[in-house]
Amino acid sequence: MRANAVAMAVVIAASTTLGGCDQIKKLTHGKPSGQVVATVNGQEITALELRQELGNFQSRDPKIVKLAQQRALQQIIMRDLLVQKAKAAKLDKSAEFKLQVVRGEQGLLAQLFERSAASGVPAPTRQEAETFVSSHPQMFAQRRILIVDQVLAPPGKIDPQKFAALKTLDEVKSLFNSQNLPYQENVTTIDTLSANPQLVQQIDKLAPGDIFVVPQNGALVFNRVSETRSVPFRGDLTVNFAMNALRTQRARDAVRTRLETIRKDAEPNIVYAAGYKPPPPTAKPATPGASAAAPPAPATPAKP
Repeated sequence: MRANAVAMAVVIAASTTLGGCDQIKKLTHGKPSGQVVATVNGQEITALELRQELGNFQSRDPKIVKLAQQRALQQIIMRDLLVQKAKAAKLDKSAEFKLQVVRGEQGLLAQLFERSAASGVPAPTRQEAETFVSSHPQMFAQRRILIVDQVLAPPGKIDPQKFAALKTLDEVKSLFNSQNLPYQENVTTIDTLSANPQLVQQIDKLAPGDIFVVPQNGALVFNRVSETRSVPFRGDLTVNFAMNALRTQRARDAVRTRLETIRKDAEPNIVYAAGYKPPPPTAKPATPGASAAAPPAPATPAKP
């Protein structure tokens, strides 16, 4: 990524989290000095806040660094102005604000706990990584890039049973056209290096030209692989990739196991009001679709 693009990304991705109250002090005459990089109506913005706003952004070009700092500072200034206006309107006293503060605190603490649970997972060895590479040829030696044509449509407009007989994207579009329903066409890619292995296995079972359905963000996405390109992934980089993949997977498994234990242990102490207790879990029904449906695990096709 070019430096300018990185700098712009930093600005766009700037956090909207408010700084701690201990970082807000009134300055004499409201003029920046020392570690204070600016003031907004007498309230300071510190160099620490600016560094936090920039996150992990780095560049060897001093001009790019200065540009990123200036834009990040403007982001903080605008946020502080909005905060001051909100407080003047007593929005910080509202029930909605208090609820969001509690929710945000709970979310942060839960995230920190999960991170702590994952931190104790031992790192995989090089031998384990090499075994992972050899046992997942579809990700490495037989890696492929699938070019996928898509038709996206909102669910619930047509009886799902009508999708079962559809074999091509043209048939999908004809069905929506006949019902005067809007849809969107798109082209995306699936990289077998990072795609859900279950999804790749399902796709490999399809006949050429067959379509498969993936529920995505509240929409039904009809997909057809139009082209396959072989792009083998070999060399020492595969071991590094495998070690990171194993580390991530083990951390995820450790967190999931810990959360399941916590939830199970807490069950006797959870009391529901009438009508709120969930029913016992049941097997998930198959996803309605055309020739094949994606597995229940998250799919990898890019968002439209």
